[in-house]
Amino acid sequence: MTSSPRFESLIGAWTGDEELFPTAWTAAGTAQASIDVRPGPDGIHFDYVETRDGSRLDAHAVVAGGGFWWFDSYGFTPQTPGTAAWDGDTLVLDRRSDRGRTVMRLRAAGDSLEVELDTAVPADADLAPLVRGTYRRAD
Repeated sequence: MTSSPRFESLIGAWTGDEELFPTAWTAAGTAQASIDVRPGPDGIHFDYVETRDGSRLDAHAVVAGGGFWWFDSYGFTPQTPGTAAWDGDTLVLDRRSDRGRTVMRLRAAGDSLEVELDTAVPADADLAPLVRGTYRRAD
């Protein structure tokens, strides 16, 4: 993936609400989040902050070339890069580890950013919804 005008629609500061689906580790609920997307070498990088019931998740993601790396305050470091690819106007970030698989889809629609995050445990299981968020431009 080379630097592309496609990334321009994602760049900016975004804030919004999320719907969280139940997993083996957490109950369903809602959260507030912010995503700050900036241009990077051959792609983008972004910071993500989610607050829910007084707890906070901080993450940093790097999308470069066809790779995707995610680092978060849960402390799991990527064993291998995930993949980054465009499906129409949606950026699809897919990563796998011995803990499972996550697929994040980001799509800008005017002044909105839509994010879908699905997970599968184990990695070859069917994907299930984890997070659905709609964010508005904050900058």
